[in-house]
Amino acid sequence: MGVGSAAAAEDSAWIRLFNGKDLKDWDFKIRHQDLNADTLHTFKVVNGNLFVDYSEYKNFDGEPFGHMGYKLRTFSHYLLRSEYQFVTGGQVLGGPGWAKENNGFMLHSQSIASFGKDQDFPISLEAQLLGPGNGSGTMNLCTPGTNYHDMAGKLVTEHCTNATANARLPAPAWTTVSALVLGDSLLKFMVGKDTVFSFTKPETGGGNVSGNTLPIVEHQPLKEGYIVIQSESAPVLFRKIDVLDLVGCMDKSKPAYRSYFVKNNAAACNATSVAAVPEASDFRIVLEGGALRVRGTGAYIDAVRRVDGSPAGGSPVQRGARAFVPRDPGIYLITVKTGLGTSTRRAAFF
Repeated sequence: MGVGSAAAAEDSAWIRLFNGKDLKDWDFKIRHQDLNADTLHTFKVVNGNLFVDYSEYKNFDGEPFGHMGYKLRTFSHYLLRSEYQFVTGGQVLGGPGWAKENNGFMLHSQSIASFGKDQDFPISLEAQLLGPGNGSGTMNLCTPGTNYHDMAGKLVTEHCTNATANARLPAPAWTTVSALVLGDSLLKFMVGKDTVFSFTKPETGGGNVSGNTLPIVEHQPLKEGYIVIQSESAPVLFRKIDVLDLVGCMDKSKPAYRSYFVKNNAAACNATSVAAVPEASDFRIVLEGGALRVRGTGAYIDAVRRVDGSPAGGSPVQRGARAFVPRDPGIYLITVKTGLGTSTRRAAFF
């Protein structure tokens, strides 16, 4: 649980799952249709946004739930960030009441290609996305074909568990959400800057999936998988879907090293295309005693922000401060000043 890269690598470090132009990196599955058959054009790009659209549907007969999954790779340890908004009053005729202003990120999911033709939902962990017209908040947890343990270690088998109540604004405002996923050890859901749900040790098992051809094995740890988006009868826009992979080279002597990595991939240390990031001075940021501390002669913390650029909650930063205590777990941008200049790095506080 380390420290992040300099500001020069900030944008390039994120993987843009949705590139704002096309959906070539995604597979699609509409229930009762073949793989990548989307005859009513449910998933499309409009004005640079991903649009889950129901304008060509007359009704929701047969409950044709849809899913689109990033097909290029799986993820295990990562930070997911996104911005979404529901189209008010646009639910298709016959859509179930619970699906009003309802979508979700299906995490640690089976691949779209492994769906049964009539399968309704993937075996996965759903970070449920809700609009202001549905429920008391967003980023609840639902568990199709899965269960999880709460932070006290108790196995939870209920299908959906509400997150802490949180505010969402109607369109045209965007809701910002993120999910910190650390394999099967810790998962945290956030709305804006607030952590609203945390859990651990997800596993396969249980019900709430039908039509699947991939068997559900009871009590199998769920450590990685694909990232999938739903279509459940409510139109919704996404303008950002990014992932910061937290798996990589943790050898500090290698150019590919990034100190925000939390799981080592020794093979990544041999990469030759990753340039070393110059530092303003020789300093480190460490997690110690419940605080993020800067180590280095003459170095001090000048500013702290969240990864979305918003102000960080926690102990106030005063000139000369060498420690910061965040209010919430997450990944922060720490700007450090030294006698040689200024550098910004990411710092993970878990």
